[in-house]
Amino acid sequence: MSDGIEDVSHGTDDYDAQDIEKPGEVVAGTGQLQRRPENRQIQIMGVGGAIGTALFISIGGALPKGGPLSLLLGYAIYCLRLACVNNCLAEMTVLYPVPGGFIRLAGKWVDDAFGFMAGWNFFLFEALSIPFEITAINMVLSFWRDDIPTGAVCGACIAAYA
Repeated sequence: MSDGIEDVSHGTDDYDAQDIEKPGEVVAGTGQLQRRPENRQIQIMGVGGAIGTALFISIGGALPKGGPLSLLLGYAIYCLRLACVNNCLAEMTVLYPVPGGFIRLAGKWVDDAFGFMAGWNFFLFEALSIPFEITAINMVLSFWRDDIPTGAVCGACIAAYA
């Protein structure tokens, strides 16, 4: 360019205001993805991100120490943060529907290297959460019954994951 500013386009996936399709229109090359998530789909994303094994395990220690109001306030603040993240993901998905999820969105809106590392970060998070899940299941089962062998629970969980 003549004014000394370089053109730093990253290929054909660059965002261009002219490329925005109308809501409800099928986007070419995305396998029939449509830009109209329903309210129930957005709510399920929020609920799915907020409820997990950590919720049930952390309640056990926090309830006697802080009481029910502290739990309610803590999880309300936590869910508010998750709602903001899910709203951002919903907005980006409606604007740019891709069949690859948030990892492709990270590569699109930030950088391809960031999307690559977001994918590995998510994989490691999910892979390392498996031992936590097995430990949590053992804790919950041993709270209710002492006669269940820990090795059998671990073996059953590993077989279920496999």
